[in-house]
Amino acid sequence: MKHTTPEQSTPDQGTPLAVVTLSRVDVAIAGNTILRNLNWNLQRGEHWAIVGVNGSGKTSFLKLISGTLWPVPGNGKRQYNFGSGLQTDAVEALRKITLVGHELQDHYIRLGWNFSAVEVVLSGIFRTNIPRQRANKKEDAQARNLLEKFHLDHLADRQFLELSRGEQRRVLIARALAFKPQILLLDEPSANLDHSARKTLNDTIDDISRHTTIIFSSHRSYDMPLCVNKMLYIEGGQISEKNLGKQTGGISGLPDVDGTQESPEKILVTDTRNTAEPEILIEIDDANIWVEKRKIISGLNWRLLEEQHWHIAGANGSGKTTFLRLLHGQLRPALTGSIRWVGLGNPSDIWALRRLIGWVSPELQADYRYAATVQDCVASGIDSSLGLVRPIKQEERVLVTSVVEDLELQQLAERSIRTLSYGQFKRTLIARALVNRPKILLLDEPWEGLDPGAIELLEGKLQDISNHGTQLICASHLNIAQGWFTHRLTLENGHVLSVTPLQEGRRSEQ
Repeated sequence: MKHTTPEQSTPDQGTPLAVVTLSRVDVAIAGNTILRNLNWNLQRGEHWAIVGVNGSGKTSFLKLISGTLWPVPGNGKRQYNFGSGLQTDAVEALRKITLVGHELQDHYIRLGWNFSAVEVVLSGIFRTNIPRQRANKKEDAQARNLLEKFHLDHLADRQFLELSRGEQRRVLIARALAFKPQILLLDEPSANLDHSARKTLNDTIDDISRHTTIIFSSHRSYDMPLCVNKMLYIEGGQISEKNLGKQTGGISGLPDVDGTQESPEKILVTDTRNTAEPEILIEIDDANIWVEKRKIISGLNWRLLEEQHWHIAGANGSGKTTFLRLLHGQLRPALTGSIRWVGLGNPSDIWALRRLIGWVSPELQADYRYAATVQDCVASGIDSSLGLVRPIKQEERVLVTSVVEDLELQQLAERSIRTLSYGQFKRTLIARALVNRPKILLLDEPWEGLDPGAIELLEGKLQDISNHGTQLICASHLNIAQGWFTHRLTLENGHVLSVTPLQEGRRSEQ
C-alpha cells in the first residue's frame, strides 16, 4: 500500500528525497532485539560499506533494507522512494533491491539445487528461484555475458554444486545482476575468494556502481572497492556514519587481517620428540578423485607425518575442499589409488574415523540446520552427528561447557543456532569440532566470516590445541597465521603444483 503526499513527493528546499529512509527503527529476531533506534538515509549516488563485528547485525541491516525483514511494529518507520512517491510497504523494494549472501548460497546447497551455472543466472533473468522455462538464444547469450563479466564464462555449463564456494558466490552475484536491480546488497561478497577473484570482483563492483547503488558488508578494509563513499559502523545494535568523500582504495582505520607478512612469532609449539622416523598418520598413493562425472584431483601422492601442520593453497576450483573431504573420509580414490589412516589405526568405520578427525567447512555450516541451541550443537560433536542422537553424559557435558567457554560462546549457549550471525555460527561449529579433542583438525576457510576479534580468539585456541597434540590442516586464501604451518601444499587444477617446507628445523615431509 502506498502513502504519498505532495510534501513528501517533492524535495524540500532542493534536498533530494532519499531512496530508503529509516526513522527510529528497531529490528528483532526470535524475540531478541538486534538493532535499535535506526535513523539512516540512502541517497542516490551513495555506495555504502556496512562494517561491524560478528553478531552486530550487519546481515539483519541488509535484510531490513531489502524488504525481507520487517521493523518491530509500533516504533519507527521504514520508507522507500523509487521515483513514484513514498511507500511504507516493501512490494516495490522486493523488485528493485537484490540481496546476495551466505544465506542464499547455503539455501542452494541445502535444497540440492544443482543446476548449471548458466541456468542459475537464467533464473535471475526469469525472476524465479529456479529456472522454470527454456531460454531462447538471446536470454542464453545474456546469461553467459553476465558470467563473462565475472570471468566465469568457462564454468557456464558446470553444475553449481560442483563449483568451489568462491565460484558459487560469483555465480550468484551474476544472477543478482540479471534482476537489473536499482540497489545491489552484497553480504560479505569477498568471502572464500582467492586474491585474483577478489580483485576481479571489486573491479566489477566498481563498474556496476555506475548504474546501480551498492551496499555491502565486510569486516576488512581491503575488501572495499573504489566506489565506496560512505561507511556505516554497527556496534551494540547502534549505528554511526562516516562520510568518505572522494577517498578511494578502501576505508582507512579498519583492521586489516590479510596482511602479506607472515607471523614468525606465532609458530606452533608442538611435542618435539627425538624420533628417528616420524610416524605416518595419513598416506595417499596415486589418488584420482571424481565427483559425479568430473575428475577433481589427479595422481595425488601425499603423506601427513606427526608434528606437521599444513596450509593447503590454490585458486578457487583448484581442489582444496575435495582434498580435505578425502582426508575426512567423505570421498574415496578411484580403484587405482588408495588412502590409509595408518597412524590412526585405520578405523574400521567412518564414525570411528570422524571421532579422530575434526571437520569445519562452509558446506557443514550450510547443512547443519537442525533445531538446536549452541550448547547442544557443540555437544553433537561428541558423536560427530548433525543434532544430538542421545542424552549427553555428565562428564561429556563438562567438556562441552569448557569448549563453549574457550570460544567465548557462554552468552549464546542457550540461543538457537538459527538466530546466530554467520561468524557466531562458525565459532560454534569450530567448538563442536574441538569437543572430541581430535588428533587431526581439518579447517576449510576458517577465517572467512570472522571479525578481527574472533580471528584472534581462534588463533589462540588453535595454538593451545596444537600444543596438546592436535595437528592442523587448513585450506585458506587469507594470509593469516602463515608462520604456524610447517608445510604448504599448493594445488592447481586438481594437480599438486608444489610442496613447500615452511620452517627450518622442522621435519621435511616429502
